[in-house]
Amino acid sequence: MVMAREFIFLALFLTCVTTYMSISFPRGWKDTEISVKPAFANLYAAKRSKFKSLMQTGYLPSTQNSVMTSVPTSLPTCGRPVTNFVFIKVHKTASGSTFRVLARFGRNHGMTICYPALRRKARHIQLSYPSGKLTKDDCRPSPGRKYSLIIHHSVMNKPAMDRVMEPGTKYIGIFREPLNHFRSIFFWKSRVARRIENPLGAFLNTTHDRKKTYSKHKNFQAYTMGFPKRLMTSKNESQIYEEIRTVAGWYSVVLITEYWEESLVLLRRKFCWRLYDILHTTQKLHALHTKKEHVSLTTEQEETHRKMSNIDYMMYDYLNKTFWQRVTNEGPEFWEEVTYYKTLNGEVNKHCNSVGGKRVFPAGKWSQEFVIDSPFCKELKWKEDRWADACWDVVERQNEETKQILKKLSGVK
Repeated sequence: MVMAREFIFLALFLTCVTTYMSISFPRGWKDTEISVKPAFANLYAAKRSKFKSLMQTGYLPSTQNSVMTSVPTSLPTCGRPVTNFVFIKVHKTASGSTFRVLARFGRNHGMTICYPALRRKARHIQLSYPSGKLTKDDCRPSPGRKYSLIIHHSVMNKPAMDRVMEPGTKYIGIFREPLNHFRSIFFWKSRVARRIENPLGAFLNTTHDRKKTYSKHKNFQAYTMGFPKRLMTSKNESQIYEEIRTVAGWYSVVLITEYWEESLVLLRRKFCWRLYDILHTTQKLHALHTKKEHVSLTTEQEETHRKMSNIDYMMYDYLNKTFWQRVTNEGPEFWEEVTYYKTLNGEVNKHCNSVGGKRVFPAGKWSQEFVIDSPFCKELKWKEDRWADACWDVVERQNEETKQILKKLSGVK
């Protein structure tokens, strides 16, 4: 009997190992200078037609030749959700889409928002950008409370932010592949000469921004994420990498723009949130619309940008590799959840764009039961400025509630 049990256990163990090892981890992907998504990232991203029963059952069906196991009856255990964080909103990195997700989370969880004291800054979703200086006076007053949420454009200044935030604040960053970021930000709020066939190439062929410490075209992401200006011109790569590791260590999660939805799932896991909390609109906020924005650059021009914005490239390389290492550590079920999430989010958007009424989404392996309705669908389409107004409403309501409580305590009618 004992030998039989041991034999059964050994057989099960070898089966699990064989199944797990069937996932192909491409050699050397961690060592590439600009990493791309590993091949195993597509393991569960097969045609979504295979997941037709998802919304009816709440579960992903088992498929042949996959590592999916039987569906547990309960969600993976998790602690208390993180409701105290700063999001460093870097321009042109999908930070606008992220802002909308996080603003809804903050509103739904009654977080105390560090809302810009100057309404003109709030209109541009700005707080401590571009200076990085921040005190409690830069935020709308919050009597008797420290802040638990910063999501407006700010330059990372951890000591200053820690002073105005509740203890134990977590930090979220976001970073985009530098050449893609350059293409996007180059045309942002700028009128490029219409007669120039290739404005991007023409810019890189000149000496613009070469002498500046940083600019929107040069190491802009690294600066916003907190890399010190005093080291921007350093030629010591070891010193730069050491500082990059220090900066990266401030963040609990750094989203990678090219893998935004995968990043949101990682964020959900690390912060013990629900999938409901990271639902988002599938409508793109911004896109490259003209041929000039897609024009090819020569190898020399790309190399010019790499040298000009060297710290952005070095930081992206480090953060991207770190991101995929963390994804690998989550195990193969991470990709099951990603596929579930993308399908679920697609169904939510499909419903909101057609019927738009009340609908119950059943509980599944990765999601509790939740209900969406017309107000939710309407909010799903809100732009950044509308969510900024919603944040303002939260601040005003909280301050009014505090005011009424203080009146009662003082005996004033």
